[in-house]
Amino acid sequence: MKKTKRFLAVVLCMLLMLTPLAVVAETVTVQAAEPQTVKVKLDKKTGKRYGYDGNNQKVTQQWGVTAKGFRYYFGKNGAAYQADQDMVGKYGILMKKINGKYYGFDVSGHTVKGIRVGSVSMYEIPKLYYFNPKTGAVDKKKTSLYRKYAATSTLAKQNNASKIKKVLGKYKKCTISKGNTCMLDGNGKDVTYTYDYVQLNVVRPTGKGSSAEVVASITVRR
Repeated sequence: MKKTKRFLAVVLCMLLMLTPLAVVAETVTVQAAEPQTVKVKLDKKTGKRYGYDGNNQKVTQQWGVTAKGFRYYFGKNGAAYQADQDMVGKYGILMKKINGKYYGFDVSGHTVKGIRVGSVSMYEIPKLYYFNPKTGAVDKKKTSLYRKYAATSTLAKQNNASKIKKVLGKYKKCTISKGNTCMLDGNGKDVTYTYDYVQLNVVRPTGKGSSAEVVASITVRR
């Protein structure tokens, strides 16, 4: 009798092992956490900025926003990502990849928005980038479009500056060279439009108005 029971138990175990199990997969929705409110303190010796939470604890490897709305990202050691003014100038930016997306940070560590000129590495020539006004991340579609608008003209092909000027909006200053340009066989003037953070350099052909200007380059504001 005992042998029979043992045999039945073994058979039952084997049947259970061979029977497919129904697995219920739970869908987990991961939501990006909103940046916590932080107080930012400047280390005057190093020039670096650090964020502290409500418990006065240093914030690391996460976003933080101040009461005034300035957004920062604090690295492993707690220092905010920020551009080096000696390297990129007052209006230059530092670009960093965070969770698969590129963001730009100015010399104060603020996340930048709109059109800026920067580079993703020290070996890349600075280019135009468009940063989403809400998220701060690079908008690849608009970046590509605006780069076409700001493409440099050559002797073989001239790119009218009207589209990129419209996107950039109202300029702060316009400077026209006294001498002739070195482009267009010297038949024109170099014109520089200065905006908040960038400069648009164009050539105005001799005898024509601003509507005939062609793109020379777009650079960081000096």
